[in-house]
Amino acid sequence: MKIKKVIAIVIVLAVIVGACVGGVYGYKSYQSKKLVVEVQPVSNMNYGYWGDDETSYGMVTNDSLQEVYLEDSGKVEEIFVSEGDTVEAGDPLVRYDISDVEMELKRKNLEMSNLANTIAVENHDLEVLKKTQPVDKKRPNINLSHWGIESTEDTEDTEYTGEEDYSKLIPERDERDDRIYNYVTGDSIPYNAETADGSEQNPYIYYCNKGAYAFGSFYNSIRATDSSMGKHAVLIVCKKDKDGKMVMEQQAPDPGDEELESTEAEAVPVGETPLPDETVENNYIHIDGNALPTTYDDESTWYIFSGEEADDALSDLLDSILDMQDWEEPEGYTKEELAEAIQEKEEELKRLDIERRKGELELESLKASASDGIVYAKINGVVKSVASDDGDDNEPLVVVTGDEGLYVSGTVSELQLDKVQPGTIVVANSWESGMNFEATVTEISDYPTRGNSWGDGNPNVSYYRYTAHIEDSSALKNGESVDLSIQAESNAGEDTKALYIEKAYVRQEDGKSYVMIADENNLLKKQYVTTGKTIYGSAVEIKSGLSEDDRIAFPYGKEAVEGTPVTDAEDTYYY
Repeated sequence: MKIKKVIAIVIVLAVIVGACVGGVYGYKSYQSKKLVVEVQPVSNMNYGYWGDDETSYGMVTNDSLQEVYLEDSGKVEEIFVSEGDTVEAGDPLVRYDISDVEMELKRKNLEMSNLANTIAVENHDLEVLKKTQPVDKKRPNINLSHWGIESTEDTEDTEYTGEEDYSKLIPERDERDDRIYNYVTGDSIPYNAETADGSEQNPYIYYCNKGAYAFGSFYNSIRATDSSMGKHAVLIVCKKDKDGKMVMEQQAPDPGDEELESTEAEAVPVGETPLPDETVENNYIHIDGNALPTTYDDESTWYIFSGEEADDALSDLLDSILDMQDWEEPEGYTKEELAEAIQEKEEELKRLDIERRKGELELESLKASASDGIVYAKINGVVKSVASDDGDDNEPLVVVTGDEGLYVSGTVSELQLDKVQPGTIVVANSWESGMNFEATVTEISDYPTRGNSWGDGNPNVSYYRYTAHIEDSSALKNGESVDLSIQAESNAGEDTKALYIEKAYVRQEDGKSYVMIADENNLLKKQYVTTGKTIYGSAVEIKSGLSEDDRIAFPYGKEAVEGTPVTDAEDTYYY
């Protein structure tokens, strides 16, 4: 009975656990079926791209502003207005002493002429650099490898006059292994001097480099004489390792020697015999002193393995070394120096071009003042302030504010000053409504301001404040903030078919970018894309993998997984 009761309890528990597990999985399945993600057409998300532009922000006001500053080296002859006066565009405000302005104009013209000459010279120098062929400033090297010398650096510390004994130009022994001869003389000691007797059966052995030569004194030391038999000598070009040392033939000791451990027996060589260099065709010569002529010039030399006289070749070698020692570094640029010089010249031309643009603006302002010395009002308005004295570089002489319409003020970099002029169209985007408005530039300050009004402009260039009049201001109000954008003329119309979407819609995975889009079954799927540049700080270019016909979802959240059903969003969302 007890066993049946236990079995019954186990069955009941199993049923309960199964029901719970099934309920959890069933609930999750039910919940997954309820998940749905909103998608929207990529065409609605495309920022588009119309070229590089100047961006800033400003605040809409019901007046415009004109500030008149003291010209460089100028003197104010008369101020025509007082604080509170009403003026119209074209009314005179200030008259300068024309003589001073004319002098300043002449100085500025001369300065611009000198600047133009400097730019012309720099451009010419740049073209010359681009056509210049680089030179090799590496010191020449002479091949002395026949004698175990890797470079002429080993001979650079030796001063030669051309009167030395050519045959002793090379060191007697290889500098990396003094058992190897570069040349042999009557005083040279054989490798086997302790065991050899110079007989035919036991000749003297000399290990040499392949370019080795012998003095006549060597041949005299082994040739037969009236009182003695000749000696036998063997000269061998020896094999060398990567460090220039002799390569020895190694023989392991007798493995049956019980006095040595096996590991020791493998490490202890019995004999050390230098090996011949098998890569050299003529690497061995046996000289029988009994077959040599009766006498030699002790100072004459012969190449051992070819038998040719060595004096002429050594003389040529000495001449080469003398030429090397007289070598002077050639004038000119190496490849690396030339590239650096071209880069420096191009950067200098960019700097001069910016200086030229600023100078041209100042020159135009001076020309306008020099015509009659009068600065005229550019807007209809009221004189807000008049300086009590001649003012300075920081304080305006006269300030005029507009009395009608809506205006906005932004900044433009000096790099775009030649493209932005009175009459240029500015696009203003309202922070409140998101609507775009067109404004027309009415004035650009002659003096730079601090930074641009985004606060993150290029710190290496100056920014100038401009004032623009908003034509259609019915949907704007005084004090409203707007983003301002001036499209650069040279880039207008470029990349009009480019696809740009918010960066928030693009995710990264293993170094690759992807978006989540709806497939043909209205289920979410991962789509890998190729991205390009970022514009406006928030939109990224999609070069491939996505089109305006696709529908895209925000790729974050628990529902942003492949296979989730999709539904079309009623509104466009930006993140």
